[in-house]
Amino acid sequence: MTFLVGAVLLLAVLASTLAGGAVPLRFERHSRMLLSFSAGTLVGLALLELIPAAIKATGGDPQPKLLVVLCAFLATMLLDKLHILHPHPHRMDAECPPEEHVHPPLAMHGAIGLLVHSAVDGLALATALRESPHTAIAVAVALAAHKFADGLTTVSLVLSHHHRRVQAVGLLAGNAGLLLIGFAVGMALALQETQLGTLLLVMAGFFLYLGASDLLPSVMVPVCRKRDVFATACGMAAIALVAMLVH
Repeated sequence: MTFLVGAVLLLAVLASTLAGGAVPLRFERHSRMLLSFSAGTLVGLALLELIPAAIKATGGDPQPKLLVVLCAFLATMLLDKLHILHPHPHRMDAECPPEEHVHPPLAMHGAIGLLVHSAVDGLALATALRESPHTAIAVAVALAAHKFADGLTTVSLVLSHHHRRVQAVGLLAGNAGLLLIGFAVGMALALQETQLGTLLLVMAGFFLYLGASDLLPSVMVPVCRKRDVFATACGMAAIALVAMLVH
């Protein structure tokens, strides 16, 4: 019975991820606005979901936990500014640039970071299922809500920085695959809550840097339309709404 419940919940979360990724693939001409929405969801997810969940899982004084977030933010910034993640600057031009990126920009690493986050989501669902089916249902509802945003963000990041659709589809499939792998690992190995919480804190720092340094500035250039800024606010509001409804 527990296996059946887990399979149904996993399929629901997986379907939500794929549905989110299908939106920018279908409406690619609106990828700039979708990326604006995604920027809001990344920042909101880090502040309203990942950090609170990690602090609850690890317990104790929250200040050392926030220090982990700060260190992850700083580490990502150093990698970016040392041109390890982001070899050259780019802008969100209305037209495609005259030549393709030779190196993957930070946005591509951001999409890969979302894959890692997807594996952590799978671990979280498996950990909840180990506790009880009732807990797993509650966690699955929360995951399904924000995995839609994950799928949307993964594809929007790739398309909006002029990478090919096949790369976007591949990373979306990877996002779904890592969710399955994370769930399988979580069912095979009993992961401690403190370990899971630390992973969430590191991902929060990464998401905050990605949203603050790469996505938000890209949608706030002078040519940016007001609806792009509004879309960013809507992304934050969507995560806030999910957080309030679930918790």
